[in-house]
Amino acid sequence: MSFKQLLYKVLIWRGLYLLSAFLLNILIARHYNAVGSSVIYYLINLYSFVLLIAGFSLESGMGFFLAKKEAGARSLAVLSIGWTLAATLLSMGLLKVWFLFFDPDVAGDLWRMTALTFIPGQLLITFFMALFYSKESAGLPNMILTAVNIVLILLTPSGNLTLYFTGILLQGVIMAVFFLLKYGKDEQQGFPDQVLLKKLFHFSLIALVANIAFFLVYRVDYWWVKHYCTPDELGNYIQVSKLGQMILVLPGLLAAAVFPGTALGREQHMPDHLARMSRIAVPLFLSLFVLTALWGRQLFPLLFGRSFDKMYVPFLVILPGIFFLSVLALLSAWFGGLRRPGVNAASALAGLLVIITGDLLFIPRFGITAAAAASTAGYFTCLLWSLLAFRKESRIGLGSLWIINKEDWRWLKRQILLKR
Repeated sequence: MSFKQLLYKVLIWRGLYLLSAFLLNILIARHYNAVGSSVIYYLINLYSFVLLIAGFSLESGMGFFLAKKEAGARSLAVLSIGWTLAATLLSMGLLKVWFLFFDPDVAGDLWRMTALTFIPGQLLITFFMALFYSKESAGLPNMILTAVNIVLILLTPSGNLTLYFTGILLQGVIMAVFFLLKYGKDEQQGFPDQVLLKKLFHFSLIALVANIAFFLVYRVDYWWVKHYCTPDELGNYIQVSKLGQMILVLPGLLAAAVFPGTALGREQHMPDHLARMSRIAVPLFLSLFVLTALWGRQLFPLLFGRSFDKMYVPFLVILPGIFFLSVLALLSAWFGGLRRPGVNAASALAGLLVIITGDLLFIPRFGITAAAAASTAGYFTCLLWSLLAFRKESRIGLGSLWIINKEDWRWLKRQILLKR
């Protein structure tokens, strides 16, 4: 399958899933309002960090070696399921200690029910999405996620939180079953031997450092905002962050095609593709910034509910940072496909240092607007680090990444019209 074909499959099917996820997010925000949804998303944020550690970023190594055909599909699927079970048990023990000593205000059956469904569900989704994509299959896994989300959209307004989290577990289980049915008999390799396991865990360990750093880059400010600001402000800020992540949908979709295309070594012109996508992103984000400045103050409460009336200024401040992240997503996928996750880890750690410093200095005085500003500064730092490495690796000048030209517009038109 060509890069262009894979790109279209990812854009269409992943786009449908993310649209359903966005609609589900709106329903939850409107039903639980800023204060209520802040508790839900705070728990999800905490669990996401726990499963990031527990998952060991194995999806990075498994996806890479499956794409390279150095490991078999069935053996990696079995490894994914076994790792999920063990990681879930360990995570529940660690979370019990956390809530007992560090977060006693979130107690009772709420965290147990949500953690016991969210953590294994998300681990299975993460592992098997990587395996599906390495098989260049973008349609089936996203169809499964979308179908479950549609059911949740129809039922979640009833306020059944158990149903929402159970749906996440169901998504992961169904994806695992369908992967085994489709690829479980197509075994090209036996279970990974000691040499391959060593390479897999070494690759994943470097990716883990990068992923932990990137996770903290994206979300470390949640804890500072929770500590220094009101629950209402926390709910507004988390929604700002989630909306920014939704804007990153398109770059994320492109990155999902860039990684296997680079890992398989079939796209020698990938740096030129990345430069063009970066140039096209500039006018798109400028237009989005202008539209948000004009109508965002009225739109956010209308879309999410009246309690989300503090999103406008922080969102404008963080929007340039979202642009930096969009370009960074493409570069990170490219470096990952080149088997150079160390570049991603270094850029994330540099950005994280900037964000933590800004949060500590300014959130206590300036609140969620300062959190947004610190994030934007950190995202720029991450991008700058990766751009310098990109220039050295590709020999493409940094100036060619920002100014769109006529050929870019003609190329974009051909892609939209599905022309060669």
